[in-house]
Amino acid sequence: MSESSALQWLRAPRLAEDALPPDSRAVACRRCGRTVEVSLSPMRPPSFQRVEDQVECPEVQERWTGNSQGGLLLMMCGALEQSLDAEWGAGEPERVVHAEPPPELAPVRSRSLPVPAPSVSDGWDDDQDDAASGGWWRTLFAPFAGTRKKLVRGAIGIVVLAIVFLGGVMLPLRQIKLLIQPPLGLTGSSTAPREAQSAAPPPSPRRILVETAPQDSTRSASNSFAPSRQAATGMETAPAQPPETLAAPRALPLSEPEPKLRVPELVTVAGGSFAMGGDDESEQPVHQVSVRPFSLGKHPVTVGEWKQCVAAASCPDIATGADDRPVTNVSYDDTQAYLAWLSRATGKSFRLPTEAEWEYAARGGQRTRYWWGDRMRQGMANCRGCNGPNEADQDQPPKIGSVPANPYGLFDMGGGVGQWVADAWHKNYKGAPNDGSAWMEEGSYARVIRSGSWKNGASDARAGSRDRYDGRIRHPTLGFRVALSP
Repeated sequence: MSESSALQWLRAPRLAEDALPPDSRAVACRRCGRTVEVSLSPMRPPSFQRVEDQVECPEVQERWTGNSQGGLLLMMCGALEQSLDAEWGAGEPERVVHAEPPPELAPVRSRSLPVPAPSVSDGWDDDQDDAASGGWWRTLFAPFAGTRKKLVRGAIGIVVLAIVFLGGVMLPLRQIKLLIQPPLGLTGSSTAPREAQSAAPPPSPRRILVETAPQDSTRSASNSFAPSRQAATGMETAPAQPPETLAAPRALPLSEPEPKLRVPELVTVAGGSFAMGGDDESEQPVHQVSVRPFSLGKHPVTVGEWKQCVAAASCPDIATGADDRPVTNVSYDDTQAYLAWLSRATGKSFRLPTEAEWEYAARGGQRTRYWWGDRMRQGMANCRGCNGPNEADQDQPPKIGSVPANPYGLFDMGGGVGQWVADAWHKNYKGAPNDGSAWMEEGSYARVIRSGSWKNGASDARAGSRDRYDGRIRHPTLGFRVALSP
């Protein structure tokens, strides 16, 4: 069948297929040699009569895989079409003469020849487009089906979390709002001052009666305040009593008195000049020093005095032993914490004594090795071997005031506990100040210690004896006493 005849067939007017009689012919295929029934119809190109013949055709199997919707249409292979063309060319005139088709159908009869495969495939594409035209949008959005489900699930999760968050925030805020609202009794028309309405509730109903018991001229104002306080606290109060009956509770204390601040007892030391130094190499050279008047602690700071600073959360809790014993195991840094707290509590500038002030006070106006003489005397100082063979074995220093005071009224200025002073350590007195001020050295952690302790021998209890220790480290034999400038 030529291309021109195929185009004429395609342009021919469409007729109802049922109006023309169908026809079929057995044609031998040039390729596979099978005899196949071919369907001949005026309305479409020749094709396989049976689907089984088309499925068994080798050429159809090569050209179509069956993946598309037109895979099983009764198309005809090329080899069968050539066989049909040869037979049609030989027998067509007779069929045309005998059939005597109407004149208008002659072109249609001539166009019933087999059509090339591309024309058939064009028809199939039209059928496929018509079949798939209704679901093209589903094909377009098919890759996004899983993403759309995830988005929907994510949106639902966000909404649930928002509801949970709002519930967890709004409910506590509502409870807080209820808590901060003033009680009903305090929001009424009370004539009492606002400060009295917001005050803390009294500790007992009796106190309410005592506070609200008025004179005759102010009874109405007091009565308006008392019920509101009772309503706010939820207490049941006793019935009103005459003023003479309520006079007795007024003598009762309304609150516990605050504990009295235990400030170390001070002794005023008059100023003067003295020869500072001693026999040891670190005590040389002996030099003249002038000291201004100052006040010095009568005793080293005690355990009881230290505990007040601990209770105020200003000092470490390191004190052990009875309250009347010197506090021990304190570092230089610990003494600064105590002095800062004591200064805040009293409004006075407490400090450590300088090394010159300490030695001046320890000598008591004397030039001897001890304030009582040049030799140790039993019962005059708490030191190792000074008052008995076993006295130094104690874990704690003796209590304050257990030995006599020196001429200035100061106790334990030799022995007892080693005492921190303000000066940095220098190996001797070369270059020391002569005005009684603290001799400092920037960057030095070594601080001077005076007095010795109950664990040291009599030589360390001398007025001129000096030692050193790292100010950042605590030691079980170290304590201190306070000083104050006028």
